[in-house]
Amino acid sequence: MGLLQKALKNPLLISSFFSIIARFTGVALNFTASIVITQMLNMSEAGVIFMLMLFVTGVSLISRIGVDQLIVKSVASLPDDCSDQRTGILLNSYKLLTITSLLFILIWIVVSPWLRDVFFHNEIALNDLRIAGISLLFFNLLTTNSFYLKGLKHSASSVLVQNALPAISYLFLIAIFWSSFRDNQLAVNLYSLSIVLAGILSVFAVLPHLSSQKQAAIDAPSPFKIFKDSLPLAPISYSAFLMLWVDTLMVGWFLQNKEVALYNVAAKISFISLFFLGALDATIYPRLLSTFHHSRDKLSVFFWQSTALVIAVLLAVTLFMLILSYWLLFVFGDQYVSAKMTLIILLFAQFFRATSLTFSFMFIIREKVRYLNIALVAALMVDLICNSLLVPWYGLEGAAVSTLITNIFLSITIVILFLSHKLLGSSKQ
Repeated sequence: MGLLQKALKNPLLISSFFSIIARFTGVALNFTASIVITQMLNMSEAGVIFMLMLFVTGVSLISRIGVDQLIVKSVASLPDDCSDQRTGILLNSYKLLTITSLLFILIWIVVSPWLRDVFFHNEIALNDLRIAGISLLFFNLLTTNSFYLKGLKHSASSVLVQNALPAISYLFLIAIFWSSFRDNQLAVNLYSLSIVLAGILSVFAVLPHLSSQKQAAIDAPSPFKIFKDSLPLAPISYSAFLMLWVDTLMVGWFLQNKEVALYNVAAKISFISLFFLGALDATIYPRLLSTFHHSRDKLSVFFWQSTALVIAVLLAVTLFMLILSYWLLFVFGDQYVSAKMTLIILLFAQFFRATSLTFSFMFIIREKVRYLNIALVAALMVDLICNSLLVPWYGLEGAAVSTLITNIFLSITIVILFLSHKLLGSSKQ
C-alpha cells in the first residue's frame, strides 16, 4: 500500500501515465485511419498512400533543420516566469520555418516526376503529388506547436497534437467523402487536405500559452540565431527518422507498392512500442533537463530511474505485442497476415532502439551532440548497407533484419560513448 501511495505521488510516473494514455489515443486514431485505408483500397493503392505519408513526414522533417528540437531545449530551460521569451522563440521559429518550408515545397514540385516514377511506380497522378507539397508547411506548423507544448512540459497535449490531430482530420474528411473514398486519387488529396486542417487546428492548442506579440519580442532569439543554433541538432532528427523509415524507402525502391503496404503495416504495428517511448520521451526529457540545470545532485538517481522505467515499459509492451502479432495484422485484412515474421523481427528491433533513449538525452543536455551525431550517422550507414544487401534477396524480412542489426549497433555505440565521456559526472566536461 505504501509503495502504491508513493507511486501515486511520483510526478514522473503520473505524467508518464497521462502521456502514455494520450499517445495510445493517437495510436488508436492513426490505426483506425490505416485500417480504413487497407480495408477500402487494394494493396497497391494503400501502398501509394503510405508512401506519400512517409515522404510528407520525412521532407518536412528535413525542412525543419532541427528547429523542433531546439524549441524543446530552449523552452524547457527557461524559468516558469519567462513566458514572453518562450512566446518569442515560437513566433520567430514560425518565421524561419515558413521560409524553409516554402523552399522545400518548391523542391518537391520540381522532383515530383522522379518521385512518381521511382517510389510510386506511376500509380499516383503527377498533379496530385505536386499539390501534396503544400502539406509540408502545415505539417511543420503542427510539429512545431507540438514540440513547444512539450517544452512547456504539457506532455499529454504535445502528444495529442502531434499524433491525434492528423488522424482526426483525415478520418473526418474520409467520413465526409465516404462514398467516393475508393477513388485512389481522392484518398491522396484528402490526406493532403487533412494535414492542412490539422496544422490550422494545432494553433488553437498553443494560443492559451502565448503572451502578446509585442511583449514576446523582448529578448527572443532572432530567426537567424534560431537557424544557427538548430543546425547542430538537425542531424539527430534526420538520422533518427531515416533509421526508422529507410527500410520502407528501400522496399519502395526495390519492390512494388504491394510490398510497401505490407511492410508499412508491419512497421506501423511495431511502432506502437515507439509511441509508448515517445510518451516517455515527452515526460522524461524536459524533467531531465530541468534536473540537470536546477538539481544537479539528483541527476544520477533520476537518470537511472528513468532508464529503468523506459526498459520496463518497452519490454512489457514488446512481449504483449508478440503474443498478439497475428491478430494485430489480421485487423488490417487477412492478406496482411503474411507479414507476421517481419513484424516479430521489427518488434525486437524497436525494443533495442528504446534502451538507449535516456543515454541519448545526456549528449544533448551536455552539449556533446557531435558524438551522438557520429553514432547516428554510423548506424545509418550500417542500415543502408544492410538494406541494400538484404532487401533485393530477402524482401520484407531482409528489411526487418537490417533494422534489427542497426538498432543493436546504435544502442551499443551510444552506451559506450556515454560511459567513455562520463556524462553523469561533473559539469566541467
